[in-house]
Amino acid sequence: MKSGDIYAYKTPNGFYSTIRVLKVDPTGKYKLFLFLTSYYDSEIPELDDERLYVPYDDYSISWVEKIDVKGLIPIGNKSLNEWESTRHLKTNICFGGSLFVLINVPYYGWLEKYDPEAFKQMLEEDRKEEEQRNKQERSLSDKAFWEVIQLIQLDADDPLKEARTKLVSFTEKQIKQFEEALVRKLYMLDTEKHAGEIGEQAYKGENDYFSPDHFLYVRCLCVAKGQTFYEKVLKQPSLMPKDEGFEELLSLASEAYAEKTGEEFDYIPSKDYETFSNEKGWK
Repeated sequence: MKSGDIYAYKTPNGFYSTIRVLKVDPTGKYKLFLFLTSYYDSEIPELDDERLYVPYDDYSISWVEKIDVKGLIPIGNKSLNEWESTRHLKTNICFGGSLFVLINVPYYGWLEKYDPEAFKQMLEEDRKEEEQRNKQERSLSDKAFWEVIQLIQLDADDPLKEARTKLVSFTEKQIKQFEEALVRKLYMLDTEKHAGEIGEQAYKGENDYFSPDHFLYVRCLCVAKGQTFYEKVLKQPSLMPKDEGFEELLSLASEAYAEKTGEEFDYIPSKDYETFSNEKGWK
């Protein structure tokens, strides 16, 4: 895939949904930045159809982690306009990490309108699945989580060595629970007030340069400094570290999981640690 590509996908009712690729980042956690277009029809579209260049809604402009859709149909490529080429600088929404979920949104809307009983049944099934997932993958207890974190040695050549060794001794489920707990703690710090207290790169408003990634790494450092420091900063944003971060924390669970199982860590937490994900914190 490359910027400007447009793909169609056949949904369960026979209609076609389409996506437009805006940015590709094969090295990042989130691989594609795209939007779900407003095209939803019974025929495969032509490249000049105006609906292919209009987002379905604001929430459909998103980063996605997993390209988990089979049968994507290439429509063609058209160069990005100025709005499309710069939009990724202002958007840090991840739609559940899954392209499959995003691309079926128009189908869900169609189902709600034309077959409300089937739509209601689908929602109930989704609710039950979510409840079961929450039971199976709850966060690690605060005590166990901070016991791992306190083993981090920020000044060492390998700051995560002891913490990683400890985490490898956990079960696979507990490693996932650790990641869930970490993400939730980073999510809680994702507020405009905290972003405004990180030094030279602090958030000053929409019209000034601000690095969402740097703010994430500063939040990681808050967690890595331990429970006492984290809880103080959570209540007092002015205590945020200035001009320093600890990106390495983001790889702790995945490295431990890979060392323990030899497999890739593909857990998707219930929250998103990316900057601007905590919508209440940015109102």
